Amino acid sequence: MKRTSSPLNFRVVSTFIGCLAFLLVYSTATADDRPRNRRNIIIVNNNKMSFGETSDFPFDLKYEGIVVLSGDDKMITGISPNGFVEINKTAFGNNRRLYIHADPKGTLSYDYYVGKSKTSFEPEGKKWLAEILPDIVKRSKLGIESRVRHIYNTEGFRGFMNMVENLPSSTSSHTTSWSFFSVETHTVTRRPSTNTYFKTLIFDNQLKNDDLIEVIEEVESIRSNSTKGTLLRHLLENYKLNDAQLTALLSATATHDYNTERGSTLRLVNKQYKDEFGIRKNYFDIIDDMEINSEKGNVLKDLMATQKLSNDTWIRLLESVDDFSSEREKGAVLLMAIPHVSTNEQVMGHFRHVLDNMSSHYHILKGEITNALLDSQLNSSTPKTEKQSLVTYLKTASGISSNSQRGLILRRANKLFINDPEVTEAYFDVMSGMDSEMEKYNVMLDLLNHNKLDDEAMNRLLKECMRIVSDYQHGTGAVLRQIIKQFPLSTYNYDQFFQVIGRMDQNSTLEELLRLIIDRPELNDQLIVKVIEATQQIDVDIEKSALMVRLTPHLPAKNSSVTYIFKSLTKDLDSEYEKNRVLKTLR
Repeated sequence: MKRTSSPLNFRVVSTFIGCLAFLLVYSTATADDRPRNRRNIIIVNNNKMSFGETSDFPFDLKYEGIVVLSGDDKMITGISPNGFVEINKTAFGNNRRLYIHADPKGTLSYDYYVGKSKTSFEPEGKKWLAEILPDIVKRSKLGIESRVRHIYNTEGFRGFMNMVENLPSSTSSHTTSWSFFSVETHTVTRRPSTNTYFKTLIFDNQLKNDDLIEVIEEVESIRSNSTKGTLLRHLLENYKLNDAQLTALLSATATHDYNTERGSTLRLVNKQYKDEFGIRKNYFDIIDDMEINSEKGNVLKDLMATQKLSNDTWIRLLESVDDFSSEREKGAVLLMAIPHVSTNEQVMGHFRHVLDNMSSHYHILKGEITNALLDSQLNSSTPKTEKQSLVTYLKTASGISSNSQRGLILRRANKLFINDPEVTEAYFDVMSGMDSEMEKYNVMLDLLNHNKLDDEAMNRLLKECMRIVSDYQHGTGAVLRQIIKQFPLSTYNYDQFFQVIGRMDQNSTLEELLRLIIDRPELNDQLIVKVIEATQQIDVDIEKSALMVRLTPHLPAKNSSVTYIFKSLTKDLDSEYEKNRVLKTLR
């Protein structure tokens, strides 16, 4: 019985295994190998090819440069110098190819092929292009600049949004899963990225005032922090926003994931800050939600120095400061507030409440704030002292280990500081002995607020920045922003300044610092080269290109070495859109 059943069992098992093998092969073929109407898209950007596969795009497309389309999207009417567009389509064994090239002057030439035979572009090639181009334009970013401009000018923001909302989704690779009795295949449909469309709308067009709130609300939905932040800052710098628009922009700013992006945007908001309930609420809600004390502290310090604040804003500001988790940063903001704070009884009550709530462990700092407040209310001003007394006073701190006590001595010395080698040596000997980066950076800010430093003192200050930059970029960035206000520096100190920047890797902090330098009247070829070199540290194309566009008007003659370095950096941009945006500002 056992012998006669064995062959039967073997046949059953073999049949079963065969069925499984068939199912496996079938599932693989169904998922990956069955013939489908697919084409490879090859987009050439800066001589780099990126491949994508889709079942929805029946063309091979290559292009480079800025492409200008006719209003009906049926003709290519211009390409930036030395750019090109190449379109291939194969259907039922027949191949058509069109190559349009712009010479150095932007004059277009057309090469049209049917199969392997070159054929006149007029009229057959032109007719073919008119038939296929609208579909290509919808499914790629070819000619996006001219297309967005035409739609916004003729159909307004609603027309622009209709175009964005009707962009075709792409169907990509199938995922296959199988079980004992069934095989399933899944098709993934992806919504196309709309970031480039919004960048084109905002960077390349003058927006109508009535559209600004809707534009800002759409920017709020952008996921990329760098793109969102750069667009919001562009709007702040290029439009005078009304209360409702500024409130909407603050709502968008609140969606940033990074404190540095929020801080960079809020420091620009400070220039347009208005004492209106919605603005005040959104502004301080953002501050309260930030986690880095030094970043939100420096936003508030800038606000106090930039605007004359109402009593309501002072009370709300002090409420935010009271929630700081860092007592040192809290004390630094209170000290900074003293020359500006309203003497209104209710405001001063909030000020004293924040001071009283500070930890008893910071009694030295609390005493310093109390004395400074008393001096301010008595309208007392400390005259500059003679040098030897100041040096003696500073040397009393040499044996003190407490960072708070050293900070107290240095902040008092800041009001008496003299640009003298002996004073500078004694002052920075005290500072170098501090091991609290937060205490040190606040002392440095206070020194810069009270004094215009000479070359030696600035050099010592930059060396202290170099010591804290690796562990405390937020504080270092705040000090560097104040140093920029004291430009010009000596050549050696410029080198030191950019060495500190070279240690930084926070994109938004770098972008803000370099933006401030570009806007300085002292900008010269030496600084431009340093800015270009520092820009290469930024690894986000939109922030990098925003700086380059800002720098373009300051470049020397087109054939200079500086311009050559600038163009070399432009070629390194990965985004074809950002590269073209920079290059067109050079023409």
